[in-house]
Amino acid sequence: MSYDFELIQRQVALVSYGSRFLRKKLALEDWYRHGIFFGARLQFRDRAGNALLADDFTRWLDVLAQAGATGLSLHPVELVGIEVPQTLARCTQVVAVHYPDRYQLWAVGTERGAWEAGGCAGNVDCYLFVAERPGGLDVPNTDWKKLAKAIAADLDTPVPSDGVPAAPFCVEARESAPWSKMPLFVATGADSLAHRVLATLDRRQGQFANDMNPKNDNSHFQHLDETGAAAMQHWGERLDSWIGEVLLRAANIDHGSVESHKEERLHGAPTPLDQVPAAAPPAPLSLPPVAEMPPPAERKWTRHIGLAIAIAVLSVLVIAFAHIIARFPWLAVVLVLPWVLYMQQRK
Repeated sequence: MSYDFELIQRQVALVSYGSRFLRKKLALEDWYRHGIFFGARLQFRDRAGNALLADDFTRWLDVLAQAGATGLSLHPVELVGIEVPQTLARCTQVVAVHYPDRYQLWAVGTERGAWEAGGCAGNVDCYLFVAERPGGLDVPNTDWKKLAKAIAADLDTPVPSDGVPAAPFCVEARESAPWSKMPLFVATGADSLAHRVLATLDRRQGQFANDMNPKNDNSHFQHLDETGAAAMQHWGERLDSWIGEVLLRAANIDHGSVESHKEERLHGAPTPLDQVPAAAPPAPLSLPPVAEMPPPAERKWTRHIGLAIAIAVLSVLVIAFAHIIARFPWLAVVLVLPWVLYMQQRK
């Protein structure tokens, strides 16, 4: 599974802070300038007819509050039982809007203006209203100590790491103003372990990307054999999967109760390495046939013709210069020497 981590991070902040706003525990003025939203535009549309309902998340939340919404939560699309059409190709999570007697599902689709410059335009998170259902939607709590142990066992690395600070996890945003730097999800004292777990995995993801960089000559990945390289790549897939799991649970950290833990993974884990089909061996190279030299028997007559021509030429030269050779016998050596050298070369 591939993850759009920037999109998921924006969803985590929207759900976490948005839930606090809907519960009247946090004012919009205290967080709407969160740096995670810079460079992105959030739209909210009705799936029927694609009508624009709100072109800003603050307006959307305000409408939800007036309608009596009590909170937001984030869920894997496969666990809420909705079909994902082609327009929702970016969607791996859906945002649930909770009401006292029902809940709504909103999924991110693809939105791009016909006249936009694709290379310059910012990201558009276009939330489509997918469904409304009666009743409630279960949002289990997370035992962060058990989750940290499971991650550490699978990745064979300390979680949380001693190298990460005991502070809320913040994402590096394009806007560097101090007022824009906020924790990715609402931070409280009881949630400190969740922030440290996410910070640990984020740091390991950066290290892994550096190790896999083909320009990094010092990386040990460049010296691994095929089996070792496959194992390292699979480790990176498991790391991404755990980050997706932690982000999903961090968004819902305000929901559920201690008694409603959900131990199994919300996001499916990658296929075990020993069950991944082996790649087909490369096809042998197809080289053009090498032209064979004709056998000696086929070239024998050409050698005889060349020899006859050489004798004829030498004979003509001897006859032509016979009267000179009679006066200067040493010239015979000059005439015969090329013939001798030719015969030696043939041998």
